[in-house]
Amino acid sequence: MQIGKPASPDELVDRDSEVNAIVSKMRSRINYNLAVIGYRRIGKSSILTKAAHILSKGDKTVVVYFDVKKYLGDPKSFLVNLQAAIFNAYLKKLGRLERIKAKTWSLDPVGKIAEALSSKRIKGIGMEITNSPSGDIGIMPKLEFAEKDIDYMHMFLAVFKTANALAEKNGIRFVMILDEFQDIVNLHRYRGLKNILDLFRSVIQERGDSVSYIVCGSHVHLLRSILSGGKSSLFQHFTQIGVGEMDKKNSMILFNAYLDAKGQRQDNKTASSAYDLVGGQPYYLMALAEGWEPKKKISSVFQDLITSSVGSLRLYAEYVLAEDIATAQGGPMLKAILIKLALSQTGLSYSEIGKALGISTTSVVPYMNELVKTDLAVKEGTAYSIRDKIVREYLRLNMV
Repeated sequence: MQIGKPASPDELVDRDSEVNAIVSKMRSRINYNLAVIGYRRIGKSSILTKAAHILSKGDKTVVVYFDVKKYLGDPKSFLVNLQAAIFNAYLKKLGRLERIKAKTWSLDPVGKIAEALSSKRIKGIGMEITNSPSGDIGIMPKLEFAEKDIDYMHMFLAVFKTANALAEKNGIRFVMILDEFQDIVNLHRYRGLKNILDLFRSVIQERGDSVSYIVCGSHVHLLRSILSGGKSSLFQHFTQIGVGEMDKKNSMILFNAYLDAKGQRQDNKTASSAYDLVGGQPYYLMALAEGWEPKKKISSVFQDLITSSVGSLRLYAEYVLAEDIATAQGGPMLKAILIKLALSQTGLSYSEIGKALGISTTSVVPYMNELVKTDLAVKEGTAYSIRDKIVREYLRLNMV
């Protein structure tokens, strides 16, 4: 058990309904595409890790997990790493099923892949065998990009079609998990990828019956606009599964499990108080459990974690603000609005925000649209408030 890292399948607390929903739909005869949606550090990756673990036990299912955000430096890096993930997930399954030893591989896996690609007339993708010091076999893709005036569209489609080809040629099923999927829109500035969502729609429309996609993301407003917006290319192509906070019972179980992992005695009273302070957000609960020691008040631990210059909750709040405000348009005014919202117990309307900052009501509107788009603020009725309670407390205690 480790803060900030996905829980291992045997350590995951609660979330049975979400895991079961994913597994049952991926095993269904209906070829679902799923979107797992929830805010940062709410447990999405842990849920997907367990679902992938269960699905991978099936002899005919290959699960590919790919972090879009991690490999989005440029289209070449994105496509080469995605292709490597597809090849090596397939290779791992092939080796397990056929019980092939490294010394007996020869060119057989390359031949199998080349035959599959040829059957689908997929061009521009080559490969070479790689060996690790431990003797494990891997495949490194070689994508043939034109040297001048690169148009990435054809290679984008070819890489995704690889899963279709391998699935159909070998009678297996591929489950493609694309984490932080909303960031894929950043590829639109490259030649051939201007209409990136249209291209991805063609990918899922032509995937056949043996490939399913699970997309995941923590920028909830943006991801929902991509998947649910009436004008979006992907409208109605994904069934959504929401991931929210845990209830009090399971929050206390998680808090106590972390104490147990630390070698401390479980403490239901403290676990209950921790939930009252931060709710059922797994990352916040684990941060409190990490900082708590017997005879310390959990409220004092919370105060230290959110006010100390090295406190984990303070550092997290600063990271969220820095990343989200950097992607929004509005500069210093956005933080000024957030500070005013942090001081309000009931939220503020457009006119109240304008009055507090000495600007016109109409000037407030675009700023609030940006804060909602980045998930920093939410609107209830006519009032806006800060969505995340830790960000709100950080601003209230440290920025005023």
